[in-house]
Amino acid sequence: MSSRTPAAISFTGVANFLGVLGVIGSLIFVGLELRQTQRIALADMEQRRSEQNTDRALAFLTGEAEAYANSRGKSLSQLSSKERFLREMHWEWATQMQQNTLFQYEEGFISDSQWEIIAARILQSWNNCSSRELYDENYLETAFIEFLETLPDECIE
Repeated sequence: MSSRTPAAISFTGVANFLGVLGVIGSLIFVGLELRQTQRIALADMEQRRSEQNTDRALAFLTGEAEAYANSRGKSLSQLSSKERFLREMHWEWATQMQQNTLFQYEEGFISDSQWEIIAARILQSWNNCSSRELYDENYLETAFIEFLETLPDECIE
């Protein structure tokens, strides 16, 4: 009869150990789920902010397609006050979208293949020397400024 007690203790010990492992595994899983939920919430917040900015910029641009089209290719000094305002509104929208896309990529919500296409568009905008001054660092996120600093610069005089 005394030979059965160690087996029962051993079985109980193993069961307790497996229970502890189960609890630890569950806590790790919950932690990972919370982290993912937080990342999604941050991405959603960034997206909503971008949508608000887009709505604002597009409200100013509504009905102004011809005036905006006439301003393309001109330097800022050649623009009328209305054309400059429209260019600034468009640029504000474009830089907000670029910043949002960089954030989404860094958080893993945009694939590398999608990012390559978007990064090429950002580079094209960055090297539009006639509008470079509209990239106002006072209104850009630090991560986006750091990204822009890694790009080749065709506007250096």
